[in-house]
Amino acid sequence: MVKQPSRRRFLRGLAATGALASVAGCAGSGGNEEDTTTTAEPTADTTTKETTEPTTEETTSESGPFEVEDMLGRTVAVPGHVDSVIGLGSGGLRLVTYLDMVDAVVGVEQLETTNKKRPYRPYIHANPELTEKPSIGSRKSPDPELLLQQDPDVIVWGWAKEGEAEDLQSRLDIPVVGFQPGDIDPNNRDLFFESLDLLGTVFGREERAQELRTYVQDTIADLDGRTADLPAADRPSTYVGYLGRGKHGFPYTQPLYPPFDFVNTDNVASGVTEDLKKKKGAARVTVDPEKIIEWDPEYIFVDVGTEEYDALSLPEYEGIQAIEEGNVYAVFPTRDYNINFGTALADAYYVGKTVYPDQYDDVDPVTTANDIYETFVGDRVYEDVAASYGQGFGPMDV
Repeated sequence: MVKQPSRRRFLRGLAATGALASVAGCAGSGGNEEDTTTTAEPTADTTTKETTEPTTEETTSESGPFEVEDMLGRTVAVPGHVDSVIGLGSGGLRLVTYLDMVDAVVGVEQLETTNKKRPYRPYIHANPELTEKPSIGSRKSPDPELLLQQDPDVIVWGWAKEGEAEDLQSRLDIPVVGFQPGDIDPNNRDLFFESLDLLGTVFGREERAQELRTYVQDTIADLDGRTADLPAADRPSTYVGYLGRGKHGFPYTQPLYPPFDFVNTDNVASGVTEDLKKKKGAARVTVDPEKIIEWDPEYIFVDVGTEEYDALSLPEYEGIQAIEEGNVYAVFPTRDYNINFGTALADAYYVGKTVYPDQYDDVDPVTTANDIYETFVGDRVYEDVAASYGQGFGPMDV
């Protein structure tokens, strides 16, 4: 940290002469959603400690710089006060917004500014000014020169690899904190909480991180408690198709789908263990269409992240109980550039209201979704999200 100011001035000089162009793209595939299996094991210790002899030049607050251990096992010196930040990778900007750091954002990935096919994320609906921020390159290859031009106090990088984070930090002499956003499912939730704690410490937002952790825990407890005592025979069978944004199709599903898990339905795909795609959170899988027919779910939920749902009208599916009885319903995608944490909770209340009307008779799914979005991203954006997908919670035309 002692050399940081002079190092940045030197790099700016190189940028002015075009010499920095040689490092453009050095971050490689950082933030690529497909790269997940080689990340380092997360560490549980995000305890901070002040450096012993910070210089006047490097001190940014009364407390001065301090060190954190990021979730890649790296020790990173960060400023005592963060006035400017850039979030990289899937989940990077999302968690920055969750921690009330929108005003500190000085640059965003290109997909947040110009990709007209992805105007769906609740944090962008709540904070549209983020789309006007300078681009710092693509999600797969953040541009070091563009990052340097914005000169953030710190860069936080979701799902970064250790080597990528270290390389970018050494080139820019800007702290790069790697974290793993995890998921909201029980197997990956600790990563989410650890990410909140780590970034809360970096940003000086510890209370906000704890507030979100408590909110998530209390919300999941409320969802579970309404139906936890129901015997297995009284739990309706459910299936979710078209999972996630993209062209995955009706057979693309999730054996551990958080909204089903939270409200204790019988997810017919829960026993699938082969060919799972384990990338950045709960595993997904494309199942044999014949299995869906065999499972014959009572309720089908459609993750409305694609544009067409023709498969629901195919003759081979018409005998499925849910389709035959008109029990096919829309929910918002739980995934778009990593997990939409608030959406997963909002979807769960709608699933609960649909399949357990008595246990959820006090719940209005739209009002509840707006309450959840307001807690996570600061605004009641249900209608905006629904408009993006062309449909909100409700029955699907089959």
